[in-house]
Amino acid sequence: MNYRNGIGIIIAAIMLGGAFEANAQWVFVARKALGRIEQITQSQTNDKPGYDVATVVIEGNADKVYETAVKSIEKARNLRITRRNPTLRTIEFTNGTISAGLKISQVNDTVVHLLIASVVMPDQPSGTSLVLAGVIRVCEEMGAHYSVEK
Repeated sequence: MNYRNGIGIIIAAIMLGGAFEANAQWVFVARKALGRIEQITQSQTNDKPGYDVATVVIEGNADKVYETAVKSIEKARNLRITRRNPTLRTIEFTNGTISAGLKISQVNDTVVHLLIASVVMPDQPSGTSLVLAGVIRVCEEMGAHYSVEK
């Protein structure tokens, strides 16, 4: 093997090793975040709306999680689906007063990310309970372990 080919092989090995290491770090971060429900809320002020957002990373298949979410919302007596897009894995729903949206994404082969958000309108109740309940409902239906971070 000549000098240039040897250097090329070494550089390729270092680059591939770095790629595997970066992937391993992502898996480590995803494992640490699995099941942890994060939430952020901004209350409405005066005549300006606020927002409620919750997110969770769970193990699973995004299509199955989407199907579970749709069935769960359909079963809930106080919720109604207003729009859904199976291709994008989005669902919009309401309890008659508050509306929320859910987006389900496949992060890798085994990890799914759920994002749910609601606008909090002036003189309307907070969407916090609807948003958080939506994420918890899907986690419970999927049998995913979760904890709510405050």
